[in-house]
Amino acid sequence: AAVSHEFRSPLTTLRTITELLAQNRISDESRRRQSYLFLDRETNRLHRLVEDLLDFGRMESGRKQYRMEPHDAFQLVRAAVSDFSEEAAASGFRVETNFGSGPATVQADQEALRRAVRNLLENAMKYSPECRTVWVDGEVNDHRVSISVRDQGMGIEPQEQRAIFQKFVRGNEAKKAGIKGTGIGLSMVRQISEALGGEIRLESKVGSGSTFTIVLPLADN
Repeated sequence: AAVSHEFRSPLTTLRTITELLAQNRISDESRRRQSYLFLDRETNRLHRLVEDLLDFGRMESGRKQYRMEPHDAFQLVRAAVSDFSEEAAASGFRVETNFGSGPATVQADQEALRRAVRNLLENAMKYSPECRTVWVDGEVNDHRVSISVRDQGMGIEPQEQRAIFQKFVRGNEAKKAGIKGTGIGLSMVRQISEALGGEIRLESKVGSGSTFTIVLPLADN
């Protein structure tokens, strides 16, 4: 039901705007430009949703192929943040970053790791209706690279935290707030983290926010 709603709602909006444009019922040039930009943005979002669903199916069935190569984890995270910055700004958010020094080389599939970080950024933005800042931190410690995405959103109940990485599971606070979602974003992050030889950790307190941390082993020299 959650997945079908994620498709149905934007498709209805896209159809309505397309019909208005086709019938020349949006005459103001500025509004027309805004409508075209909205169509482009929503079409891209639906495309990502379809790709996520297809890729998630491959992950679950074990058919997902990962291209494991040495990469600077912090550089990949910076790229993911840069890709996300326009979308965040359009929603009134800003992303602050802080990365430690030293090599942060990991064996990883760069597209998979960037997708995992993007999912965490989208999650932080979705569940932070009041605080408009998301923090991304990276550090190297004890032969591991940690990438954390922190928000000051609604938080997750302690009894829900273990199950939150399962597919289609969403927190009660999110449901009560009427926040929509597919319920696969965090499950994808777990799948990717484990496929890259790492893990995903969570610290959260209701009313104070959540910190999701991807932990990956440093690559051998």
